Amino acid sequence: MKGKALDNIDLQIINVLRGNARLRIYDIAKLLGQPASTVHSRIKRMESGGAIRKWTIVPDWGMAGMGVKAYVLVYVNTGELKGMGKTQKDLGKSIRKIPNVLSVDMITGEADLIVEVRAGDIRELEEVLLGKLQSIKGIVKTKTILCLHEVG
Repeated sequence: MKGKALDNIDLQIINVLRGNARLRIYDIAKLLGQPASTVHSRIKRMESGGAIRKWTIVPDWGMAGMGVKAYVLVYVNTGELKGMGKTQKDLGKSIRKIPNVLSVDMITGEADLIVEVRAGDIRELEEVLLGKLQSIKGIVKTKTILCLHEVG
């Protein structure tokens, strides 16, 4: 399936699964007006072809003791990275190893990377930013955007 576009039925299945990945094949089929065998075979095909990369959960971060969410814009010194024989992707992989980091994406614009961070409180967030993230070689500066409320 790599490189092969998903059709409308595949996209409908993915949208249903995004809402509730625990639904039974039969229930998805009923919602979409498709035979269960069709839904089952399409899910298996999308899994093996890489369109469905993993099955996961969405935790209640407050209950997990990580209710503070922030996005960090990371500005990179590419010259310093090149001098170390590293790329922005390498830097992103290093950042991703920090336990509080949920995701790292390369972006366009002024900043080079955006990092999603979770912490239990502002002090822990400060520790992640000042003690871990900003100490990584190749990072020039960071800008932190604190989330007030997650919508949806």
